[in-house]
Amino acid sequence: MTQDPNALLQRLYAEQQMLESNIQVMQESIQLVQSSLNSYRTGLEVLNEIEKRKEDEVMLINIGGAVFVEAKLVNIDKVTRGIGSGVRIEQSLSEAQEHISDRVEILENRLSELRDDYEDTLTRAQAINNQMQQLAAQAQMQQQQPQQQEE
Repeated sequence: MTQDPNALLQRLYAEQQMLESNIQVMQESIQLVQSSLNSYRTGLEVLNEIEKRKEDEVMLINIGGAVFVEAKLVNIDKVTRGIGSGVRIEQSLSEAQEHISDRVEILENRLSELRDDYEDTLTRAQAINNQMQQLAAQAQMQQQQPQQQEE
């Protein structure tokens, strides 16, 4: 049973549109995860640097956007960390480092999954695009054949 070429082209076109929409959403998700990952990595770098310092020592702290503030370390054993919805908890420096390291690992895994899905979706979209081009070329050849026979 041969499928109508126009119906097949319409189905492929609809799938192509859906894939393009998914690709855009995936790109946005990748950017969001990458941004979060960068933020956590920066936080971990700061905590690792603080760990090397002594109390009452002055250091430059990166507050984001390539902006630094000079800060005096009052208590390097305690860290206040946000846990969401404006709630903060106090914990040891090592606990905060462990938590952030865990978050970095989770985000790295998620980023890897998103990139794999993105590549798979791009590959599928390219295959559909190729198939649509082949069908369009076949349809054009079929339209030209009757014209040539009439001549």
